[in-house]
Amino acid sequence: MDDLTIEHYTNHPNYFLTMSQSARVLGNKDYRIVERLIEKGFLKAFSLPGTKRILLRYHDVMSLPENPKKN
Repeated sequence: MDDLTIEHYTNHPNYFLTMSQSARVLGNKDYRIVERLIEKGFLKAFSLPGTKRILLRYHDVMSLPENPKKN
């Protein structure tokens, strides 16, 4: 069986994610967690001209520090 290697996220393109996609990457179903991260300044939001949709960079979402799990 071949070894499964997972590439580091910085080896992937830095494409834009919607708020829902960003929430899924962070392991949440609800996009409101992403809204709170934007409000607190942990993520920078972007929008394309002529649209209301908020976009976030993939690398920014992936580089958020992990919250240690409480036992």
